[in-house]
Amino acid sequence: MKPISLRGHERPVNVVKINFDGDLLFSGSTDKKVNVWDSYTGERIGSYHCSAAVKSIDVTVDSEWLVAGTLTGSIEFFKVNGGKQVGLIQLDAQIKTLEFSYGGKELLVLAEWFSKDKKDIEFVIYDFTKIEEMLIENSKREPKKSSIDGGKQDVLVVKPEKVFKIANSDQKFAQIAWGYLNKTIIGARQNGTIEVYNLKGEMIQSVKAFGAAINSFSLVKDFSMMIVNSNEGSKIFDPETLECIKTFKTEVPMNAGCISPLIYDEKLGDKKTPKYHAIIGGGVKARDAALSKAGGFEIRLVNVIYEEELGLIPGHFGPVNSLCFHNDGRGFCSGGEEGVIRIFRFDKNYFSDFE
Repeated sequence: MKPISLRGHERPVNVVKINFDGDLLFSGSTDKKVNVWDSYTGERIGSYHCSAAVKSIDVTVDSEWLVAGTLTGSIEFFKVNGGKQVGLIQLDAQIKTLEFSYGGKELLVLAEWFSKDKKDIEFVIYDFTKIEEMLIENSKREPKKSSIDGGKQDVLVVKPEKVFKIANSDQKFAQIAWGYLNKTIIGARQNGTIEVYNLKGEMIQSVKAFGAAINSFSLVKDFSMMIVNSNEGSKIFDPETLECIKTFKTEVPMNAGCISPLIYDEKLGDKKTPKYHAIIGGGVKARDAALSKAGGFEIRLVNVIYEEELGLIPGHFGPVNSLCFHNDGRGFCSGGEEGVIRIFRFDKNYFSDFE
C-alpha cells in the first residue's frame, strides 16, 4: 500500500472529508484555507480562502455548496464549483462542529460563546433551505473581495430555526452530530461523557464512556455503530442504547477514527467481501513529542470483532487529526498536525486474503 502525500497546507490539517459521490476530498486547516483534491489522483483542484482557522467543514449531497466553520465564529459558504464565497453567518462564538442533516435541509452548529457576558454552549440549527435561497441570489452578483483582500463579505442575516442552551457549560463538547433520521443529536464532552438530546434540547441519555477527554467520534452510514476516540484509546458504541460494544486501548491519545463501510456485505466484483475493520489514529501532542519516546503517529488498522490490532500504517511525523474512509471502502485519507494529507488505497491482497 503506497500512499499519495498531499502538501497544500502550511499549518495543521484539522479535518478531511470526502463528498457523497466520492470523487472530491476536502481538507480544512489552521492556515485559513480549505483545499479540494481529486480523491483518487491527489491532484489539487482549488482552494477556498476563509477569514480564520478552519475547525469543521461539510459539503451538501449534490456537492453544490461547501460550508466551513472557523474558530472566530464565522460560518462561511462557498460554491464548490468555482470557489466563490457567497455568504457568511457571524457568531460571537467558536464554531466547533457543523454538519448538514440527513437530506440536507438543516445545518447543525456547535457554538461555544466566548463573550464576557455569555459563556453558554449552544446547539444551533439553521434552516438551510432558506440559507440556500440567499446563497443563490448572492451567487448571481459580481463577486466581492474577500476579507483577505480588505473587502467586506456578504453577511447573511439568518434567524436560527432552533437554539438549545446546554447545561453544565463548563464541560465543553468535542463534537456533536445528527442521530438516526435527524431525530436526535449526539454529543461528546471533553470530560469523557457521551450524551443524546432530543430536538427539544432535552438530554434523554448519557453515559460515562472514558475517564479522559473525548476527542472525536464518527458513525457508520446506517447509524448502527459509532467509534469514539479519546486520550485513553477508542471504543465502539451502539448509538441507540449507548452500550459499549468493543474497546481498543492505546498508549497514546487517539484523535480520530472511522469504521470501514465494507463492514456489511458489500459486493466488490462478484464476491461479497465484508471487512470488519476500523482505522484509528492520533499520537502524542506535537509540543510533547520531543520529550516522549512514544510518538504513536502511526494509523492503526483494527478488527472490530476480535478487538485486535491488525497492523500499523506509518507515514505521518506528527499527530493524526482526522481520518475518513473512501466511500467504496477501498482506501482512506488522513490529515496530520504537520499539514500533510495522505491518500491510501488498499492492495488487491487486502480483499482476497486479509481478514
